[in-house]
Amino acid sequence: MSLGGTDSGRGALLASRGWGLVLLACIVLLAMQVLRGAPLDTRITALLPEHQQGELIARADDSLASTFERRFLLLVASDATPHAAPVEAVNELRQALTASGIIASLDSQSPPRPDQTLAPYRYRLLTDSLARQDAEAWRQRGLSRLFAPGVDADLERDPFGLLDGWLEARFQGPVSWHPGGPGVATDKTEWSLIGATLAASPYDMALQQELSAVLERFGQAHPELTLLRAGLVFHAAAGARQASHEIATIGLGSLFGILALLALVFRRPLVIATLLLPVATGLVFASALTWLIFGSLNLITLAFGASLIGLSVDYALHLQCTRQLNPGRSLRLFWPGLALGLASSLCAYLVQLATPLPGLRQMATFTALGLIGAWLSVRLWLPRLPLYHHPATATIARWLDRLRVGRGQRWVYPALALVLAVAAVLALTGSTTSHDLRQLNPSPAALIAEQQRVQTLLERPANFRYLIVSGETPDALLKRLEQLDEPLSRLEREGHLSSHRHLAQAVPSMQTQEHNLERVRERYAAALPELLTAAGLPSTLIPRLEDPLHEVPYLSPQTWLSSRAGEADRALWLDGLERPAALITIGEVDATASKALTQLAESPDVIYRDRVAALSQQLALLSEELVRWLALALALLVVVFGLRYRRHAWRVLLPPVGAVIITLGLYALSHTGLTLFHLLGLLLVLGIGLDAGIFSTEHPQDPGAWLAISLSCASSLLAFGLLAFSATPALHFLGQTCLIGLVATWCLAPLARGATERAGVAAHRGVAGSDTQELESSSHGRST
Repeated sequence: MSLGGTDSGRGALLASRGWGLVLLACIVLLAMQVLRGAPLDTRITALLPEHQQGELIARADDSLASTFERRFLLLVASDATPHAAPVEAVNELRQALTASGIIASLDSQSPPRPDQTLAPYRYRLLTDSLARQDAEAWRQRGLSRLFAPGVDADLERDPFGLLDGWLEARFQGPVSWHPGGPGVATDKTEWSLIGATLAASPYDMALQQELSAVLERFGQAHPELTLLRAGLVFHAAAGARQASHEIATIGLGSLFGILALLALVFRRPLVIATLLLPVATGLVFASALTWLIFGSLNLITLAFGASLIGLSVDYALHLQCTRQLNPGRSLRLFWPGLALGLASSLCAYLVQLATPLPGLRQMATFTALGLIGAWLSVRLWLPRLPLYHHPATATIARWLDRLRVGRGQRWVYPALALVLAVAAVLALTGSTTSHDLRQLNPSPAALIAEQQRVQTLLERPANFRYLIVSGETPDALLKRLEQLDEPLSRLEREGHLSSHRHLAQAVPSMQTQEHNLERVRERYAAALPELLTAAGLPSTLIPRLEDPLHEVPYLSPQTWLSSRAGEADRALWLDGLERPAALITIGEVDATASKALTQLAESPDVIYRDRVAALSQQLALLSEELVRWLALALALLVVVFGLRYRRHAWRVLLPPVGAVIITLGLYALSHTGLTLFHLLGLLLVLGIGLDAGIFSTEHPQDPGAWLAISLSCASSLLAFGLLAFSATPALHFLGQTCLIGLVATWCLAPLARGATERAGVAAHRGVAGSDTQELESSSHGRST
């Protein structure tokens, strides 16, 4: 047992006890957060920028989100028959959802009856086809309604079927109504439709679990039925399950792999415990304070933080390897390198705080706090703990110490320069970026296909494209919507646009309503006498039938939106703004439609918003910003290293910068588009590589330093490289980058150590002479 390097003095003792009290407070705080059910966020969009385009776009996004994020749809059909699922089974599912307590409301099983809402306004609502028809066509329409079987004609109030014509033109869709409720039919299958609104947030994990349990029990009870799902809650639940699974598998796999590695090298449970102590304290410190600062934790942050092991164990490895292999050396010469390693890592990671992405700021905060917590434990606690030696540690260190450049192997450096030059040329000329937000979607492909199938069956496109239109008054806004309807309808007829929807389709402007009423009065005057004559009815009915045309109220947006039939349009009308504004939701578009929409948005009262494209563009801008901040951090580190190491500064920079160049070159060679998360992976590689470069230069002849570097790279590969197998795209990109970069870091670190003829002699002694250690530290990494 050795106590070499133990800190002494009352100040060190008080500092170690104070750090213990801080951690105890963090444990209490973390327990309180867990017990009170503090939220865990599963949204990938939490990694994206907050609103930066002003209040109007923020309100539009929030309006659509608040309307649709708590909604979900279920389609149920029988596998054995083309007919709809049995009414009993559908009602059973409805009852189970209601009894679960997670549903605020179920959609009604009866049709919304817009005819009742619109009946008083029917004379101001005229379809384009009826407006174009002459008096003879109106007479024929009236006769066919009077004598056609199955038509409920209202001769007194609507002899020409104005309201029916309006409803058919404006509210025709795939959904039909039958005694069992709403449904949608295809050529081969009839689907029963269940729509519901959640009682709480779709990100509530307890709600997700209960909804999943209800649907699973229903599926087990009715294996003959097919169930299709659509709604944000299902994607959030899939993301939560996936993140939780990866925390348990990748995080624990990383932990067990590192434990096995440390057991192989140190062979002493107490030594392994001292190595893991900073990991535990770093995670507790980071989790408690990050949760307190942000109010919630993103599960992707936790998955990222579970791999914090790879970095936080690094400091303990360097200290314990030094104590194991150099028991007589004073730790006074060790602390500057460890402090510089922490500072350089923090410099590399904290640049993420400069980005406007809340999720990345949370990741950066978590990482920085974890590293600081681990470093403090290493500095204040580990030197005070006893250390038990095992001969295997020195044996492995001697074997690894042979991996360095010998005196007769100087050709390695020109070869390395050539490799780095080729990789740099490839990176500069062949690197591409890919910032499409859709590639970060963690939802399973089957669930995405299921959602798309529901949207196709119901003819409801995703609401991530829309136009924001503003006007001086509500009626002026309706008129502007009508003007925009003409080019949009033309695009739809020509096949460039799948659909579009706005409030003026249900509520015409006052001018249009007035023109409609005038046209109806003209057609009544011309066609009504002929209709009555052809039907064999007396002309004395004419005044009575024309009387409702004298005083007809205007249909206002408020009247329509307050009705049950107008609920679906409420998200399209933005209240509470300085100027009235409304949305036109846009379906699928091709290049022609996209160009036309962009041209429409050149008007000062129109904004075109494609959320996916806009957020993808912001990711690209943020990646560029991150690269700029990273370049600034590297420039600062070059200055610091130059002042400390002088002409040997290149040795510090070789592992991190060389690994980044090689990684980028390989990505360019494989035509892999770089995302923001590839860049974050490069940040991790830089942080680990900087530690390797610093300790290789601080202690070039110390086998303990090289053993610690090797263990650090191996443990980091287990921690971060395993993320390459994550099904979450963001973590996969990050892990893949770390896998390549960390292997390159370990291969480059021996070249940063330099060559020496006495290296093998020193290694075989198991320790480096104290005079040699003093000299190499004071000279900042002498090379031979």
